Amino acid sequence: MKKTLSLIVALLLVVSLGSAMAESAVKHGLGMVTSIGSITEATAEKAGTAQVNTTVCSVELDADGKILAVIWDVQQTKISFGLDGKAVVPAPETLLTKLEKGDAYGMRKASGIGKEWFEQIAAFADYCVGKTVEEVLAIETYQKDENHKAVPAVEDLKASVTITVGDYLAALAKAAANAK
Repeated sequence: MKKTLSLIVALLLVVSLGSAMAESAVKHGLGMVTSIGSITEATAEKAGTAQVNTTVCSVELDADGKILAVIWDVQQTKISFGLDGKAVVPAPETLLTKLEKGDAYGMRKASGIGKEWFEQIAAFADYCVGKTVEEVLAIETYQKDENHKAVPAVEDLKASVTITVGDYLAALAKAAANAK
């Protein structure tokens, strides 16, 4: 009888610990947003181009919905159209993401703060850690120019992030919605 009672108590303990662990488990989600980056019309002298941007977000959330870790990357695929109207598709092995390009992406020279894209997205990710997804999605942004329509207006980010974050926020929302 004591063995049976001990076994039942042990099983109840395991079940209650298991459900407590399940409630506190880290959730992970992925989200992607695709947008048209730019289109240039072909002329008699110059081929046309079309660029598609795919933004990917991976997020880890704790039991309270706070961000434990987040990372973004972007694949920018540019397709040219020859003067004959035929597409010139890049070879798959040449299609690198912004993170894969690193310093070769070339944002540092155009950046008012002297930061490359990977440095800016890392700073944005660091800012997000410890906040809920809702807090991050609610950050104030402003339109800096035609190409930067959603730059963070948060004082803590002004010295480290000048990139537009609209697609990053949309991908984060999808990642959080997919978190399991």
